[in-house]
Amino acid sequence: MSADQLAFGIDLSRWNTSADGKQKVNFDIIAKHDPEVSFIAMRAGVSWGYQDPWFPYYMSEARRINRIRLAYHVLFPGENPISQMDNFFKILGDIDFQKVPLVLDLELDHGQTIKRITDTTAQAINTIIKRTGTKPFIYSRASWVNQFVTVSDLPPVYWWLAQYRWPRPYPLYTPEHIPPPTLPAGVTSWKIMQTASRAPSIGAPALYYMDYNRFNGTKEQLLKFAGHAQQPLLCPIDSKPCPRLYV
Repeated sequence: MSADQLAFGIDLSRWNTSADGKQKVNFDIIAKHDPEVSFIAMRAGVSWGYQDPWFPYYMSEARRINRIRLAYHVLFPGENPISQMDNFFKILGDIDFQKVPLVLDLELDHGQTIKRITDTTAQAINTIIKRTGTKPFIYSRASWVNQFVTVSDLPPVYWWLAQYRWPRPYPLYTPEHIPPPTLPAGVTSWKIMQTASRAPSIGAPALYYMDYNRFNGTKEQLLKFAGHAQQPLLCPIDSKPCPRLYV
């Protein structure tokens, strides 16, 4: 399957909205974008005490334009994993965990040992599985995982792996890296690849660059994976039948 056949997505955090909130992400622009933005991952929070201030807006708007939503939380390896997951679930509220995959963002080592990072991650994963009945994603990159995590000591997860092309100098954009990504040792498959971090911003004037992602499958396979019934809705942009959008 060629890269352009893989479902396309983006991810958002508070950095995609201006500090004063006047330049918000425009989800109507996202809804009209070509290639179609089939999924949107949004940062919920960080560790045990921080919530991304724009997470509720992003989630609501992504739902309005009928895109698959993922929620991610940045894990601090030296902090209590249960407290961190309590914060994550408090932010998530009453979302449908069968239709909104959860993601643990692993990028920080904070000087902790491999064992501590692995144990904290494993406890966070097990907490998500216990509370939702679904296994989460881990977002990271092969080089980081190989250095800081013992994959064989983790419960089963889906993998969302970042790998980019060599960046072009500003103000040039950097094209997507062609999948598949490099897999960490002990990992045999991937679900999502973050293919670019310096790609053109889509509907987010507050930030020049945007992260791009590809699901390892077609849009139809993505919808099935996320538990979404493939029933056409009215297009939220012009209220006409819009067969490409689903609940």
